[in-house]
Amino acid sequence: MDIFGNRSIEILSQLGVYTAAPFFESKVAEFIWKFLKKLEVNLFQDQFGNIIAHYRPENSNGPAVAFVAHMDHPGFEVIEIDGFRALARASGGIPATSLVKPTSLIVGNFPEFVTGITAKHESTVDPLNRKSERLVWIDLDEKPKFDLPTAAVFNIPGFELKGDTIYMRAVDDLAGCAAILSLFEELKSHRDNLNKAATANLNTEVEVYGIFTRAEEVGLFGASLVAESGILPKQTAIISIESSSVLPGVNQGSGPIIRTGDAAKTFDSSAEAILSRGVLSVQKSNSQFKYQRRLMYGGVCEATAFSAYGYSVTGIAFPLGNYHNSTSGLLDINGDVDAEYIKCQDYLYGIQLLTEVALNSELSTPMEPDRLKENMKVGDEEREKLAMTKWDFD
Repeated sequence: MDIFGNRSIEILSQLGVYTAAPFFESKVAEFIWKFLKKLEVNLFQDQFGNIIAHYRPENSNGPAVAFVAHMDHPGFEVIEIDGFRALARASGGIPATSLVKPTSLIVGNFPEFVTGITAKHESTVDPLNRKSERLVWIDLDEKPKFDLPTAAVFNIPGFELKGDTIYMRAVDDLAGCAAILSLFEELKSHRDNLNKAATANLNTEVEVYGIFTRAEEVGLFGASLVAESGILPKQTAIISIESSSVLPGVNQGSGPIIRTGDAAKTFDSSAEAILSRGVLSVQKSNSQFKYQRRLMYGGVCEATAFSAYGYSVTGIAFPLGNYHNSTSGLLDINGDVDAEYIKCQDYLYGIQLLTEVALNSELSTPMEPDRLKENMKVGDEEREKLAMTKWDFD
């Protein structure tokens, strides 16, 4: 697979420049908004700042598909700044070690930011207690010239490509956002090509939503508000796009994961059937295509929020190393903080799968009970064989 010069990787590298923490996603959101505006995609923000992109072909068939990703990543909310010292509160699942060991941070957002080093706050008795305030001091390298409110994130390069591996400050979930942007760019290219073809078949595309949500890391807030609003028709199939921590049975480089569930719930087979059929379709043109299928129980993703409001849900996950920037687990107070990383092939194959789903309306209909029943039908020969070999225990 040729990864150098790949457009989808380029989009991810551009998005990685910006920092984001829960409630402080403005720069990521601005990039996404301007990117989609150039593609002439129908866009709007809800009252909470979630971004909804909508692509509806002239002759779309069947229910819509919504691809969902979040714009935030665990970080710190800066509460006050006094000269060269700031006070901040952990926001989301940050590594416990960053509450007790000196850790380099970026305070502010590109291009206006300063750097600093954390110092343990006197209230931090138990860094593993998620119900505590989880405060840290930040000793700043210079006085900031910007005002509060602002956030702080780990001082890690936004994007680095080393061989076949992508290293980022926030793969989770900028990779999901970039995957959806790549999809919409492909939809625009596909539509332009169809418009140039006199004999174009306009019945192959699917009605697609791209949902970019806020404050996922602190409680799925953005996704829950979109689901609650009913903006998406109830028959819409929801596909969460995430990067999820590598678990036993999951391997980086073995393809994206069809996520059968998360730590909170098992997802829907009817929605998963869309991805399963997509896999078969992709493999017809790409015999090298690989994927995995697992229950990713390491965390909760946005599919669960939509499921709570009655949507049929499934997910795609990119196998992630150094989940939430922890090199040895979030609860290891003696661990280190470093870049998250994914394999290029997992990311690119994931985009190929969701693009296949968006361009082929035959794949987009969730598997209904009657169709499942038809697949489970037992033939006459098998019925006869079972009847002849049953036991008589009288």
